[in-house]
Amino acid sequence: MSGLTRRTLIALPGVALVASHAFANTSYPNRAVRVVVPFPPGGTTDVIGRIIAEYLSGELAQPFYIDNRGGAGGTLGADVVAKAKPDGYTLLVFHSGLTYGPALFKRLNYDVLGDFTPISLLGIAPSVLVITPSLPYHSVADLIEAAKQKPGEINYGSAGVGSSGHLAVELFSSITGAKVTHVPFRGGGPSVMAVIGGQVQFMIETAGSIMQQIQSGTLRALAVTTEERLPELPNVPTMREAGLSDYVYSTWYGLLGPTAMDRTVVETLNKACAQVIAKAEVKAKLANAGIDAVASTSTQFANIIRDDLDKWTKIIRAAGIQPQ
Repeated sequence: MSGLTRRTLIALPGVALVASHAFANTSYPNRAVRVVVPFPPGGTTDVIGRIIAEYLSGELAQPFYIDNRGGAGGTLGADVVAKAKPDGYTLLVFHSGLTYGPALFKRLNYDVLGDFTPISLLGIAPSVLVITPSLPYHSVADLIEAAKQKPGEINYGSAGVGSSGHLAVELFSSITGAKVTHVPFRGGGPSVMAVIGGQVQFMIETAGSIMQQIQSGTLRALAVTTEERLPELPNVPTMREAGLSDYVYSTWYGLLGPTAMDRTVVETLNKACAQVIAKAEVKAKLANAGIDAVASTSTQFANIIRDDLDKWTKIIRAAGIQPQ
C-alpha cells in the first residue's frame, strides 16, 4: 500500500467520532448483519473481523456475525459479497490481497472496482525483512550485494504464490535489481520455519506473526517496511533508512459491501467503524494481532484500492507471475 501510514489518516475529514446513541434513530440496521471473512478461522483477517464485528454489534445494537468462506485466495468469499443484495446486511472483511486477484487469477467472477463498496479501513500491518541469523548479512545493503554477486542463488520463502510475502519481495527486487529465487510454502508458518532453519535465506513477513522470533533471536531483522520505525523494534531501520527510498509496503485490512449500497448505510457503517477503532481496547486487541488500528473515509479507502490495483497488477506482470 503505497505511502499509507497511520499518521496520514489520523485526521479524517468526514469521519466523525460520534457517540453510539446517535445511531439509535436510524433504520439501519434492524436485524443481524453477516460479515464474510473469505479465509478459514484463526488467521489474521478472521481475528480482525471478529474484533470489529463484536464492537459493531455494540455500536449499532444488532448482531454482527462472522461467516467464514475460505478458498481460492479469498476470491470465493469475496464473490459471495459481490453478488449479495446491497442492503448492508452482507459485508466483507478483506486485506490488500483483494487487489492482487485480477492479475493472479485467469478468471474472477467479480470486478474489484465495480462490484464492491469500500466502507472503511480497519487497520494496517507492517512487515519486516528477516534472514536466517547464521548468515553474514547485517544490513539490507549486505543482502542486496550478496544477491547481485550470486544472481538467483539466494532464496526467499513465502506463504505461497501471490501471497503478501511473495509480492513484498517482488517489489523489493523490482527496486533493487536483486535476482532472488522464490520458494513458496503452504502457509506462513512453514515458510517462517524454513527461514529459521536456513532452508531459505530470507523473507518479508508481517511483523505480528514473527515478532516473537525476532525478539528471541531465531530470526534477524534487517529492516521494517513502513515509513517509520516500529516501537517494538526501535533499533531496526526502515527500508528507506536502509537506502531504499522508494520502498514502503504494508498490508491493509478493510470493510466492504456490495456495489450500489445506499450512502446513508455506508455513512452509518463508516461512522461506527471510526467509533470502534477509536476505542483503546480495540486498539490493544488489534495490536496483539500485529495490526495498527486505522480508520478512513469511504473515499480514501476507494482511492487506496484503485491505486493498489494498478500498482500490483504492474508488479505481478513484470515479475512474470503466471495467473492461476
